Amino acid sequence: MNPVDLSSLRTQCLAAKPCRHVSIDGLWKAEILDQVRQAVLKNQNWAGEKDFYGSKKKRWQPEWNEMPAEVNNFMAHLNQPLVLRIIEYLTDETNLISDPYLEGGGIHSTGQDGFLKLHTDFNWNEKLQLYRRINILVYLNKGWQKEFGGQIELASKDGSGDFTTNVALDPIFNRTLIFVTDDHSYHGQPNPVKHPLKQSRDSLAAYYYQSKKPEGTASSKRTGTDYFDEKGVKIKSGPASMIKRKVFRYFK
Repeated sequence: MNPVDLSSLRTQCLAAKPCRHVSIDGLWKAEILDQVRQAVLKNQNWAGEKDFYGSKKKRWQPEWNEMPAEVNNFMAHLNQPLVLRIIEYLTDETNLISDPYLEGGGIHSTGQDGFLKLHTDFNWNEKLQLYRRINILVYLNKGWQKEFGGQIELASKDGSGDFTTNVALDPIFNRTLIFVTDDHSYHGQPNPVKHPLKQSRDSLAAYYYQSKKPEGTASSKRTGTDYFDEKGVKIKSGPASMIKRKVFRYFK
């Protein structure tokens, strides 16, 4: 990591709307993250590609032994205790637990015209028997312009149920977004990728959990993702863990 003003970032995070979040540019050593970026660009080994009402043209790879070595090393860093302690301080959360299985995490790569509808995450990790609480997203896209689309959006609902986008961030290289996730933290990438050279929108994702049910999380344990249309109406629950499809292939 590069040196950052954690105290100032914590203040920003705790005051942020619509959910506690903080966006940090230049958090990681650029030369190291660039090696990760190049490895992702060359990667041809994917667990699958999403192609349904909630997401299109989004490839993913969560398996440690299937990721390039540079990515494997970086993901291991995101799961070490030092990073967890920093995130606890920034978000005012405690007792965070990393996920060694990277359920829903790892490499994400969205192709031309690809999108991810606004959604709320699954709140329960069945394998870990833990509640999901924090998302960290690290973007890898050099030279990304606003007109290329693919912004990460954080949204809220008004009294009539319509969405208001409170935050829309371009997925530029070495931008890191950390946010608290619960049953009301609507987020996604509804603006499709429109890169003039048809380059993909690449990122890394890791999620952190708690053993005690967090504030804002329903008592019902939800293992699928809830997707919403532009009017804030729930489309329906999406597939449960995509990782299960990969694991089943191993044991056929």
